[in-house]
Amino acid sequence: MELYIEKEFLDNFYGSFDEERLTTGQQVISTIFKDYEEIEWVYDTKIDSAIDLQELKNENPFFAFLSNPNPPFDIENFEEHLFSNSKFLQTLILTNSKKDWFKKAEAKGALCMSFEDYENRISTVIANCHIRIDLSKRFLGWNVFNGTSHLPINFISVSDNYVLINTKKYQEMDKNIIQILKCFLNEREEKVDIKVISKVFNKDESENEDEKKMNATNRHGKLHSSLANYKKNIQTINSNHCKDYDFHDRVISSNFFMIDSGKGFNLMPSSTPSNSQIIVESIFNKYTYRRLKNHLKMQEKYLKYLKGLPPDSFTSIS
Repeated sequence: MELYIEKEFLDNFYGSFDEERLTTGQQVISTIFKDYEEIEWVYDTKIDSAIDLQELKNENPFFAFLSNPNPPFDIENFEEHLFSNSKFLQTLILTNSKKDWFKKAEAKGALCMSFEDYENRISTVIANCHIRIDLSKRFLGWNVFNGTSHLPINFISVSDNYVLINTKKYQEMDKNIIQILKCFLNEREEKVDIKVISKVFNKDESENEDEKKMNATNRHGKLHSSLANYKKNIQTINSNHCKDYDFHDRVISSNFFMIDSGKGFNLMPSSTPSNSQIIVESIFNKYTYRRLKNHLKMQEKYLKYLKGLPPDSFTSIS
């Protein structure tokens, strides 16, 4: 996680913090400060020496939590630094008051909250993006993912080995993956990078590499044409080469949330009741934060591995 936080926010947060009467927002933010790993953070107060750093630690225990093990980068101008340096992969911004550049930052994928609204924002995300869908009952459709509109998105990774088969029986792309992606792409102001990681591109799994690539190219073209009116980049990735990481479960990942579907993402127009479920959760759950972080590392490792394969290998289509 990349965290931009103003001293005034941190001081006001500490001043209002009561361990005995925590709100949902306070619980989430304090857990991020104390327990989340691999946070690179930016602070708007100059730190010229070890003495300055220790004074800030003594002044605010949440500063001390964040500084262990990594002290912050001291940057006076958040806006300039953010838009010049951030890749907006998972960027959280906490300021005392709302900034006029928040809208631009959120369009690029940052999650921006002020001291005035962080409580409401976190409660809204949890209410709309922490969902469990029981598939022993009739599944009503992919609009259940519309709640993710409460979070910024600049990338979507779909890992499902069968989501591009496109057969007429319960696996049609028009009714499944395409409708799912529309939920995430709707009203986005900037392009969203989409990666679909799959290995079966036809109902016959015995197809040779040339046939597999041809079928994958057709599926990739269908995604592009069906989503022509949305701002996106699409990459279809062949998961058959993976040896160090098992892309077994069906998962959708983004900057701030994960979606698991034990039965996969081919459930429409109808699906036989099952003992499976769909789980949607944001990084405001510590377990999901860690899991998302590890999944994305594994995916990145696999993509780097694909670049080293012989040029005639079928690895991906862009």
